[in-house]
Amino acid sequence: MEGKDPSPGSSDCQVPRSQSSGSTAGFRSAAETRRPGEIRRRDDTSTPTPLQREPCKTRPAFELCAKGGHGNYMERLPSEIILKIFSFLDASSLFNISFVNKRFHDLANSNALWSVLYASEIEKKMWRPPVSMIKEAVSSTVVEEKPAGYWKKLLLREMAGYKDTMWKTELKHMNPHTGMPALTEHVLRRLDIQWEITLTNRHGRESVYKQTHTFFEDSSVTVCWSQGAWPHMCTLNSLQLHGIMCPASPAPGDKPRWRSLIRKTALQRTGHWLFFGADRLVKVLQFDKGIIIGLWRGNWKIAFIMVNLHFHKLIERSLLGSRYCPYIPADDNEVDPDCSRHGYTLHIVLHNPVRQIMCQRFSPLYTRRVMPQRELVQLIAIDFANVSEHMPVAKISLPWQAEGLKGEVERCCMMTLTVLDEAQRPFWCVSSTVKMYSRQRVLDLEYEGEQFIVLHEDAEGKVKMTFVWMEEVQHYFLVQLVTVFPSAKVKRHFSGEC
Repeated sequence: MEGKDPSPGSSDCQVPRSQSSGSTAGFRSAAETRRPGEIRRRDDTSTPTPLQREPCKTRPAFELCAKGGHGNYMERLPSEIILKIFSFLDASSLFNISFVNKRFHDLANSNALWSVLYASEIEKKMWRPPVSMIKEAVSSTVVEEKPAGYWKKLLLREMAGYKDTMWKTELKHMNPHTGMPALTEHVLRRLDIQWEITLTNRHGRESVYKQTHTFFEDSSVTVCWSQGAWPHMCTLNSLQLHGIMCPASPAPGDKPRWRSLIRKTALQRTGHWLFFGADRLVKVLQFDKGIIIGLWRGNWKIAFIMVNLHFHKLIERSLLGSRYCPYIPADDNEVDPDCSRHGYTLHIVLHNPVRQIMCQRFSPLYTRRVMPQRELVQLIAIDFANVSEHMPVAKISLPWQAEGLKGEVERCCMMTLTVLDEAQRPFWCVSSTVKMYSRQRVLDLEYEGEQFIVLHEDAEGKVKMTFVWMEEVQHYFLVQLVTVFPSAKVKRHFSGEC
């Protein structure tokens, strides 16, 4: 049967219905279907094909590589070519690329690469040693003899801008009153060491703040941050404290400053925050290891941040750590086990970012066993029963300043405590904020006045102080000071019996 002719209004490219086998009558010729004036195409005489063709599909490059067996091109490169590429990187890029994978780590730590970078760094110094000296220091024979990572450590120390032999020698001179290095403040100022905090919000965004004020004590330094565009406390996840070297007049071509992580503190709210104190304008939150954060009342926005840092290994912690890992000091060995029987020294300072409140040294102090099971030992510096040991203390408060406003949180301050053994080695070092809690007649004393207790406790020990407020003289009296340690800590320190 013949196929029906298309209707006059139908399209020319309409596909006719299927016909019986061998019949071609249903297909109209190209000449019949071509409209008047239409240009004839070259393929009009060819065998007709379906007009709707399947579009060409393009395959992603990674599928072609996977099916072709190519894989990762970097993994197929020889080590010699990768080393040649790495030779064009600077020290910072070479250090970062070593964290990509194990192969990059091994190649990026090659002594051949770092020895060349070390030689170029030495040539930039003002004192410029002879060229023969540099070539001898990084000759191929010497490079191969050194252990892996040797030239990398030398270069990183050189880039950090300090010499171990200089400041370590200065820190050997001890202050007989505090037991800490006497020139700590001098070395910190000479090396232009400052501290920065990095606040990280819940989305991983970081904000860096520079210090605005420092207050040095005999055995600690209080660092304050009170300027900048502060975020809301509820949006933060963590706080990082880094030590950096900040020259007073940096040159335009100076390298990025070395950042040494001192501590990292979690700030997210898991329950109710513990408020340390408050006044009419701010509320103060306390976190671990001497970190306090002031919040404006009503909007939970940060007003200021303060950190109290103990002098013990402070320069090492501010220089020798990395951006992500803090410096861990080595344990002091060769301690005489009999030192625990000879007495301890306790040095305590109560202060704030403006002034010193109290500074006392107690020596010698002897340990006493504490029940139950005699697992604790205590040092009694001031006994409430001995009136001659009681001492007056000035007003205890925590002044603050932010955005042109000033305030003062009552009955709060900072405590720096150092316990030394007989050999004047640090046994326990504490830098923390403390708060006075009112108690109703904790001790039976002859003094008439309200009693307050100051407590600090961590995994290493516990400090308890009792104060009495004397209204007549407008002063506090310290009537008790006791320090308690686990006996296991004493055994570990002296490697023997306490």
